[in-house]
Amino acid sequence: MKSINALVLAIIFAFISIIKVDAQSAETIWLLANTTAYKTGETVTITLNAITSTPIQGFTFQIRYDPACLKPVNATSPISGMNGLQLPQTVGLVDASFASTSPQAANGVLAEVRFVTLGGCQTNLTLESAALAIRNESGFAAPLAGVVVGEKNISLNIDKEVGVSQDVQVSGTPLLLSPDGAQPASTMPAGTMAVLAVLGILVVAGIFILIKQLSGPGSQKNIQK
Repeated sequence: MKSINALVLAIIFAFISIIKVDAQSAETIWLLANTTAYKTGETVTITLNAITSTPIQGFTFQIRYDPACLKPVNATSPISGMNGLQLPQTVGLVDASFASTSPQAANGVLAEVRFVTLGGCQTNLTLESAALAIRNESGFAAPLAGVVVGEKNISLNIDKEVGVSQDVQVSGTPLLLSPDGAQPASTMPAGTMAVLAVLGILVVAGIFILIKQLSGPGSQKNIQK
């Protein structure tokens, strides 16, 4: 009898272990903030994070914000070789895409997104959409299937008291997000290596626009040669 009970317990524990591994290995994207309390004029830094076992060649995301409370500034990616694709910006919605010419590991921070607080208010940042991109067998960029969007909302409490403006150091070329400050990708620094990198990004830029269309609500279009 004891041996049967022991066998049953072993099966239960094995089943629980399988469930736990699946839960930990799920491919997920989520928003995170180090702090949620700010003063007017301070810089808010939000991170877009991901867990995936599949190397990616890009990602795209949209974050909804209240333009009366926050002004978007820029976004950068700490992933080596992941470069921003400058897109037209709409007031109230950050729209960002990053791409690489080679597959990159993406476990941790995908991007840092920065806003400046404009005045005393309570507001939310909402992850409207997010996707990871890979290159499929046909050589086209395609959304990675099975990615779960985790934490979508971050609540911020902004005091009307004026704080100290921070000079935030960023690495790489920041992707500009202000609707009135976005610049075309051609303004990136010159230099042989930089030009080669930009040319590589432009090859996949058009494909990434198609990805955004495919991942939009109600879209059933297919990428063709």
